[in-house]
Amino acid sequence: MRRKNQNFDVELIVNDQQTQVLVDKKQIGYIEKADRGFVGFFGQQAIINQAKDEDEALQVILASFNLNH
Repeated sequence: MRRKNQNFDVELIVNDQQTQVLVDKKQIGYIEKADRGFVGFFGQQAIINQAKDEDEALQVILASFNLNH
């Protein structure tokens, strides 16, 4: 899936147990299914532990990217 978010292109690549989050074709984080929802990682650091869905985890990852970009 591709989305245009402000000035960068966001792409999601779904693998077995992980959804990679790419911005402008570079991986910035990923989302994993957990026992209690979803875990969102920015780089290698978990930034949200119990997101109710992948979209919530994605929004937190993109917010972190915006703060660090």
